[in-house]
Amino acid sequence: MISSDIIIIAVVGFFSGLIKTGVGVGAGLFLLPTLALAFPAKTALGLGAPLMLVSDIIGLRYYWKQWLPRVELTRLFLAALPGLILGVLVLPLIPGAIFRTGVGVFGVLYALGLLWPRFPVAALLKKLFGGLTARHADKGAYIYGFLGGVATVLAHAGGLVWSLYLITAARDRRIFVGATIILFFVTNTCKTISYVCIDILGPDGLLKVIPAIPMILLGSYFGNIINKKCNYLLFRKIVLCFIFLTSISLCR
Repeated sequence: MISSDIIIIAVVGFFSGLIKTGVGVGAGLFLLPTLALAFPAKTALGLGAPLMLVSDIIGLRYYWKQWLPRVELTRLFLAALPGLILGVLVLPLIPGAIFRTGVGVFGVLYALGLLWPRFPVAALLKKLFGGLTARHADKGAYIYGFLGGVATVLAHAGGLVWSLYLITAARDRRIFVGATIILFFVTNTCKTISYVCIDILGPDGLLKVIPAIPMILLGSYFGNIINKKCNYLLFRKIVLCFIFLTSISLCR
């Protein structure tokens, strides 16, 4: 008989793959609160990393070499690494809720600034941070790369932070999703190893992920189809809506 834990992980894995290859952002923020309904919060955090790593590997097949130029990716990776290290160091010491709330508030305001330009506070953030990305791409990559590295370890929220940079830097929807997937592949590999080292993820958790792999494959397949069928302007609005909705979930 299949345990309820495996069923929950498999269902979550399906939607993780769907969101990852379809929209590129929101998979981690969907995973964490959903898994937390059945597992302790830090156990849910640990389970999320290998689940997303599987969907990253599948996503690389669909989006191979469809990402940002090597120079920009290198900047993001170099900045994300110290962010990952900082996140691993502070994770056992401080509650992630405080950081999640801060990321959530920022994401809500930024998404509103792009979806609703007349929203004053959001428009100000859009001008400050959007201008930074447009005029100083190297600085924007370093800032968002670092913050995303910290956020991905503490709350699987790195995609939300990186998307604020990629929504401007990426040329089209395939580049946007492809860039997030290669970022996630590297960082989720590091996170899975780190979570094992700090005892947030154990062998039992890794074994529970294995039965979910077919569902992740299925979700990733449908997500890739959805992405191909969607025009870029609509896609951009969908991404911003995902940022807004997932950011609200972090503010709770």
